[in-house]
Amino acid sequence: MKFIRSILLILNILLAVGLLLSTLAGSVSPSRFMPLSLAAYLYLPLLGANLLMVVVWLLMGRWEFLLSVAVIALRWSMVGMYFQVGGTSKVPDREEHPMMVTLMTYNVHQFQGRDDQPAQSDTHAAVFLDLVRRQQPDVLCLQEYAAPKTLRVTDSLVLMGYNHYYGAHTSTTGLPYGTVVFSRLPVTYVTRIDSEKILVELLKESRPLRVCCIHMDSYRFDATDREEIERMRRGEVQESSRRTLGKVRETILSHETEWVQRIEPVVSGSSVPLVVAGDLNDIPNSWLSCRLSECLKDSFREKGSGFSDTYNGGFPQFRIDAVFHSEGLQTLSYKRLRVDLSDHYPVMTALELVP
Repeated sequence: MKFIRSILLILNILLAVGLLLSTLAGSVSPSRFMPLSLAAYLYLPLLGANLLMVVVWLLMGRWEFLLSVAVIALRWSMVGMYFQVGGTSKVPDREEHPMMVTLMTYNVHQFQGRDDQPAQSDTHAAVFLDLVRRQQPDVLCLQEYAAPKTLRVTDSLVLMGYNHYYGAHTSTTGLPYGTVVFSRLPVTYVTRIDSEKILVELLKESRPLRVCCIHMDSYRFDATDREEIERMRRGEVQESSRRTLGKVRETILSHETEWVQRIEPVVSGSSVPLVVAGDLNDIPNSWLSCRLSECLKDSFREKGSGFSDTYNGGFPQFRIDAVFHSEGLQTLSYKRLRVDLSDHYPVMTALELVP
């Protein structure tokens, strides 16, 4: 029995140290020490393993359960990045909140569905338009937006009142595509930050509000990568896994560059209330997400409930689509919508300009 306890203690120490390291990704930039950024992806499994060790020690009547409890308590704030209770998804009455602005962010994946079906783009786009009619957001932040085969989505949105629309790209016919903002509120200012990010300034009852719609660099996983991820999830790390891990490293480094050169100047240079919304292509405790959380408030942490994973493309499922906002705004409601039209789920928020 003593031998078993010794083995369990060594295992518990390794799991506790691993959990602690997995929470430090936000403290060290990926370019300085990549292993911490990669360790961040193990946070949830390590958290679960440490909780299991607590149960095991308690069943054995041993004090060693305090080891995992201490590490979990030390970094308890990380749990809130993944899981929340007590939030609300109900959009409040506009008469009671006249300065409220509702916003939906959604990577529509060119209306090709979760499994890349271009032939179904018209069908998916029609369901998307119905979703917009039901939710009635004031502002749409869309990523991977492209017109389907025949359905005129942009014209349909204009008929719904989204008279102001701007894209990071514009087709020869003048239609936006890629990262696009549609707004029912008047737009006074537009800046195309790069090919996947756009900043617009809106007016809500004569008060300015800036919305930065972003689509961060993608991991570009193919079928082979997904098979490797599934093998790694089962603990079967192989020589071929290096290709997939290499893509992860490249994307994490790209996100650091995008933050430093593109997003941080927008966040630090905004003199009016700012919303940053879109597809982060990164996990909640990543270096990128931690940088955003330091400068802005996370709408999920204010009014979200549950895990709210937004990736619909299979394992791993994380909350990679987010809405952040600066001072001068508060979140009134947050909702992840279960709509199977893309490899992402849309996120709907109600924000209020405060005095």
